[in-house]
Amino acid sequence: MQLGALGYFGWRWHNITVDGIPYQWQCVPRLELSGFGTDYMRVVFPEDTTTWLDADPPEEQETIYVHISRNDQGLMEIKGASASKPLIGGDYMEAKVVAFHDGKVQFQVGFDRYRIAPDKSDGIYDIAPNDSVLASIRIKHGLGVIEGIYVNGIPIESSSNGAAMEAARAKQQGQDKTKTANKKSLVETGMVPPKEE
Repeated sequence: MQLGALGYFGWRWHNITVDGIPYQWQCVPRLELSGFGTDYMRVVFPEDTTTWLDADPPEEQETIYVHISRNDQGLMEIKGASASKPLIGGDYMEAKVVAFHDGKVQFQVGFDRYRIAPDKSDGIYDIAPNDSVLASIRIKHGLGVIEGIYVNGIPIESSSNGAAMEAARAKQQGQDKTKTANKKSLVETGMVPPKEE
């Protein structure tokens, strides 16, 4: 049963990453350690409040549908939220109500984690307050998946110490290969040693 549930979630995640509609959404990543010992980033989306489009107010923890679109730069624009899905052709995200006040609803989406290798997670400490931090997400049937986090257009993993060490290692290995390739040998590769009699 548990294995089946894991298989379903893995399939669903893969399905969304393949067929989902791409969006970019401003975010604030937070580094956390999970119970299994793997690192992941908790992704907070500051744009979590919008206009409630229905007459009846929502209740806390109720599932709602946040109506979304993309602007000219590909960034997500939130158009409002309601208790029903938008008409055919309208994109939306499923979310839970956090609070409601004066016609505005605060919501939380179900995709708020980004898995990252432990040796590449320290790039989060290099984010400056004025940096542009975007989550690349895909949405399909209201469900979302975070594909990557980009700081000023560069993947957050690329600014880590682990990435710098990998690049230095690759450069060193490239130099080692070059040294052995340029090394002169007494026997040319096309030469055959003489036959002993």
